[in-house]
Amino acid sequence: MSSSFINGINLPALDEYTQKTIKSAPQAISHYAIEANWVYGTNTKITTLNQKVGDIDIQKNFTFEIDEPEALLGENRFPTPQDYLLGGLAGCMMASFVITAAQKGIEIKSVKLTIAGDLNLHGFLEVDPSAKVGFDEIEYHFEVKGNGTQSDYDDIIQTVRERSPNYHTIQDAVTLKAVSSVHTHNES
Repeated sequence: MSSSFINGINLPALDEYTQKTIKSAPQAISHYAIEANWVYGTNTKITTLNQKVGDIDIQKNFTFEIDEPEALLGENRFPTPQDYLLGGLAGCMMASFVITAAQKGIEIKSVKLTIAGDLNLHGFLEVDPSAKVGFDEIEYHFEVKGNGTQSDYDDIIQTVRERSPNYHTIQDAVTLKAVSSVHTHNES
């Protein structure tokens, strides 16, 4: 394995991009967007819209669908919104973990990240006004095989907690802002 590629991470390219963002702060901005279209019942189709990283336009047109289990009035045909939320968190934390390990010269053979949390549906169902709508707590656990020590992995996990964007989006308060009102279209 080349020392410039560790864990599939191109370290010179990472350094080059980092230097680009140091020279021009706008190059560090990555814009994301999706479009959601209701299909039927609790089924929604999500389409990713194009991404812009600094001055680079990235063409995207990925789709995935969301549903709920039958117990929550769905058909259990697709993962739930919470599955995707936890999956997005896991994907971001995993990328942060692997990149940080590569930067430290640690070769990873495997990493498994398990994330779990409980929702009290009384908040969503308006049964108990004191019940939180959303997760109270999300737990995660890494299992790693590689040439690092426990101390190395503990340091890497601390870095993940400090630098993973999705970790911080969930952990910290984020502003959700409606940018326009609902537009209605009457069918004739």
